[in-house]
Amino acid sequence: MENRYAVRRERYQNLLSEFIEKLEAKTETPRTAVIADLKARAINERQVEVTRALQADDEEWQNLAEIEAKKLLTLVINRFARPYCPERGIGYLNFDNEDQKKRVLGEEQSNLRLIEKICGVDLAYDEHNNSVNVYGFDPVRRELGRATVDRLMRERNAITPARIEQLAEQTKKDLFQRIHNDGNRIAKELHINNLSPEIKNMMGALRYRYSFTQNQHFHCAEVGHLCGLLAAELDVAVADARRAGMLHDIGKSMDHSVDGGHAVIGADFIKQHGEADHIVHAVRAHHFDEQPSTNLAYLVIAADAISGARPGARRSTVATYTQKIHDLQTIARGFDGVIDTHVLSAGREVRVYVDGKALDDLRALDLSQKIAHKIEEEMQYPGQIRVTVVRETQAVEYAK
Repeated sequence: MENRYAVRRERYQNLLSEFIEKLEAKTETPRTAVIADLKARAINERQVEVTRALQADDEEWQNLAEIEAKKLLTLVINRFARPYCPERGIGYLNFDNEDQKKRVLGEEQSNLRLIEKICGVDLAYDEHNNSVNVYGFDPVRRELGRATVDRLMRERNAITPARIEQLAEQTKKDLFQRIHNDGNRIAKELHINNLSPEIKNMMGALRYRYSFTQNQHFHCAEVGHLCGLLAAELDVAVADARRAGMLHDIGKSMDHSVDGGHAVIGADFIKQHGEADHIVHAVRAHHFDEQPSTNLAYLVIAADAISGARPGARRSTVATYTQKIHDLQTIARGFDGVIDTHVLSAGREVRVYVDGKALDDLRALDLSQKIAHKIEEEMQYPGQIRVTVVRETQAVEYAK
């Protein structure tokens, strides 16, 4: 019995070998290559299955994370009950009567020129509105100029150059004291200790800095509170979160003599004045000038976005909006073949009407690309601006 089984097995092996040899000869493919190909196919199929499973898991986790994030943000925003009245910067002062105007302006507006020299700002009398407008790049100097003119308007004594210098000096002392007090107040409000006097003064100076009309001093306080609430929910150090949130925009208080983005120069400044590395990193990374690598950095980014996106927090000024519309129209009308332009959706779309005889469809497409490219090069704006070129084609025939 065993002999018979062995003979059959040997015959089977011989037939199998013969079959494989004939198959290799017919397909011109060696056995090892076929085996390798089958293995590769099996591995690829398994990899596809694993990749799909991982993608499904990833999508599920992302959805869960988004749901939890929305719950957390809703909880934190509802807990943040800090009263807030938007403080807007005032860049002009109105005269009460003709006598006050003459006293303040002086002969040929000499008093304004002296205040300009002392405060480092530009002052302009607006005859139409009967007011003095204050201009300048440095927000603290602007406030100094405004407060000096305001003090001069309330002056009852004779106005002389010496008296103007005296009033400006007193105004400067009062302003610096307010800056010092504001810096101490915001640190006390957020329970932040061991803050250097230089950092406190910079935080106080933010009282006179605005971004899209949002007061940056109060914005930093908001971010500090929000960051602390987020940290408490996520088991991150609350004190560090409040500190980093408050300091995140300190670079905006520095004047144009310091080069760099506000996140970078702010981080450098607080590092020079003793802040810890993880606080410095959170400040530097909140606009991705440095890749965020800590939970604290991401909390600052989130809190900053919440404060800036709050309804009514930020808005463009009328002058800024008007300038944007004017710039868009000027750019679009600067190309040949353009008949008219309309700016729609609050400056988010430019509709350009062209001469259908002068431009064919291909040139109209090329024109839209050129206009969009020039807008990107010459303007600064959030989001995107849609450029639509409209080419009218008329077909006319007469029935006789």
